[in-house]
Amino acid sequence: MRYLKVLIPVVLVAALGACAKPPQADIDAAKAAVAAAAQNADIVAYAADTLKTAQDKLTQMQTELDTKHYDKVKSLAIEAKAAAETAANDAAKGKERAQADSTTLIDSLKKALPDAEQKLTAAKKNRKLKLNFATFAKQLQDARAALADAQKDLDAGNFATALQKATAIQSQLTDGEKMIADAEAALKK
Repeated sequence: MRYLKVLIPVVLVAALGACAKPPQADIDAAKAAVAAAAQNADIVAYAADTLKTAQDKLTQMQTELDTKHYDKVKSLAIEAKAAAETAANDAAKGKERAQADSTTLIDSLKKALPDAEQKLTAAKKNRKLKLNFATFAKQLQDARAALADAQKDLDAGNFATALQKATAIQSQLTDGEKMIADAEAALKK
């Protein structure tokens, strides 16, 4: 019995001492996974939110490490590593989606641009329209050049950039067509 009174505190101190070490393997794995994800251009382009989650978990892990809350450090390290791995999957899906979306949008713009040019030509025939045709013609010329750039980006595999450019072109065409429609509506009043 007497040995138990001495043995129990020794075991407790030894157990507490074992818990007082940071989970270095988990910390290193988390840091490596997040660093690798941050270096991956596809993850940066197509899964930035998931990467940010992984980086935030890593920051929280470091805070807990500084305050020696090693149980929280371990769980945050595991979460950071998992988020970094998820970012790779999200990037692959995002890239696929951006490729499909940019291809579809660029194809539709190739059809919409000549339609917009025809609407401009038709609008020019109506001398009563109060519209700055030169500005609109310049916008269409710029849209055609931007569409060629978007196609180059698509062909080069820069799907996010191609989609961004195609979306801007679509907005330009929509704005131009609205200008013509508004001018025609004002003329009818």
